[in-house]
Amino acid sequence: KEQGVFIIMSRHKRKSGSSHKGYTEPQRKPQILTGLQYNKSVTFQVMNAPAIYNIAKERPHMAIIVDVRASQLTKDQPDFEVELILQCRGQSSNPPAGEEPTTFFETSLTYAGIFTLVNSTPESLEPQLLVDAPHILFPGARHVLSTLSREAGFLPVIIQKIDFAKLWQERKVTV
Repeated sequence: KEQGVFIIMSRHKRKSGSSHKGYTEPQRKPQILTGLQYNKSVTFQVMNAPAIYNIAKERPHMAIIVDVRASQLTKDQPDFEVELILQCRGQSSNPPAGEEPTTFFETSLTYAGIFTLVNSTPESLEPQLLVDAPHILFPGARHVLSTLSREAGFLPVIIQKIDFAKLWQERKVTV
């Protein structure tokens, strides 16, 4: 038996949204296709090593700054690089009264991906690039940060899910 991909095409040509005997072809929804995902830039600095390991017995509390950037790879093409930038500080969660938390480590991660937008409209472009794409990238970035902290001798950090839609809406209000 031969195996392969079979494409069945209709003999009738129809324009999008046109009707033929009561049939209306559905509007095509905007889609985002994921290509390559990669670590674009990573820094990890352990503060006051090796003395910090005598203090850092607990899972670090994470202070995080999140940013998302998107850039078109080639003019007039639907391919974009989206960068999810996470600047993190692992610190003690319960400092003694009146004291600042002890910083265990600082890290900066730019986790990026290549995305192709299909059937995009001007209205769907920003949400696709600044909400959908980072939502796709986040699990990989979270894994990298967890692995880095574990490999640096700390308990793995746990980062909760980020609401990129909310961040995008807040960013639109402030810009």
